[in-house]
Amino acid sequence: MIKLYNLDDTIDSFFASNPSVTRQQCDDFVRSHATDPSDQVIPVQIQGAFSYTVTAGSKLFQFRVEDSRIDQEIMTLAKAAHPEFVAVVNYHETIGTEQPLHIYEMEKLPGIPYILARDVSPIQPPESISRQQNTTRDFARFFAQSWNKRQPIQGDVTKALHAEFDQKFNVLAQILPPRFKSRLVSIRRDLLSLFSGALPFVLTHGDLCEMNILIDPESGKLTGIVDWAEARILPFGFSLWGFENVLGFMNSKGWHYYDNRRELESLFWKIFREEAEVFADDDLILIQRARAAGLFCRYGFISDGLGVNSVVGQPSPSSLAYLDGICTTTDQCPGELDKNV
Repeated sequence: MIKLYNLDDTIDSFFASNPSVTRQQCDDFVRSHATDPSDQVIPVQIQGAFSYTVTAGSKLFQFRVEDSRIDQEIMTLAKAAHPEFVAVVNYHETIGTEQPLHIYEMEKLPGIPYILARDVSPIQPPESISRQQNTTRDFARFFAQSWNKRQPIQGDVTKALHAEFDQKFNVLAQILPPRFKSRLVSIRRDLLSLFSGALPFVLTHGDLCEMNILIDPESGKLTGIVDWAEARILPFGFSLWGFENVLGFMNSKGWHYYDNRRELESLFWKIFREEAEVFADDDLILIQRARAAGLFCRYGFISDGLGVNSVVGQPSPSSLAYLDGICTTTDQCPGELDKNV
């Protein structure tokens, strides 16, 4: 039986894991820093695994564990690349002693998490299609912004990154079921090209899941991208797996693509080409290889909140379901489009 998400249980679990601070202490801090002391403290509908997040009036406050703290330099890069999709973040030091929580205050972005607004039926009803198209257009713009905002990187850093990911895929080949072996071998061969500089190095969101994508529930337009704690500089395409959340959905029976998935993919790449600077169609092949690498890193490891999926273990059944549904050894990763699309 699938356990349904319960907000209070999730919050209670967070504070049980971080006993040096209470929920009441956090809420009292928010009240003392709200624009209006009478503003009600309201927990957001979807809480992160390593944070407690509430709103108060026009502000949002987030209490994050030590290993999931937000890098202010990363937030500056994110805001510069995606000014309309990223909130301004201010740091308020910590609360608690033995296991302190880092406190962040930020503007409350409009919209709701995509997971609460999407339609979960393979055949999309007419009223959902226009919303999907708007989400897709804005997602393409978001990725084009990343492409255009290239980040400088030193040669020794790229060598270290290549070595890191080569080791990751060596580990994945050992812990994932044999049906993924040929795909992993192929990706590992591609790593040298991915880290050669052929693709621009960009700020890459590390957890671009349905909970961290905000949209207007009426129009489907993208209103924000949140939770940049795991962001880092990587070759473009490593977070493209996040777009699969717009193309399909997961339920108890596995991964399902929408019936209009191909149309949405075509729309995405049409808008991306229009917005991306110095882009050649031949880049698509390498981009999709980066996307496949990012997908296996996302679902092949257990995240511990450090900004890198660094805890190795057997992936959960749900993670394997994503890998089976989106990228298998017998099928090219969806979205590997030729230049005629």
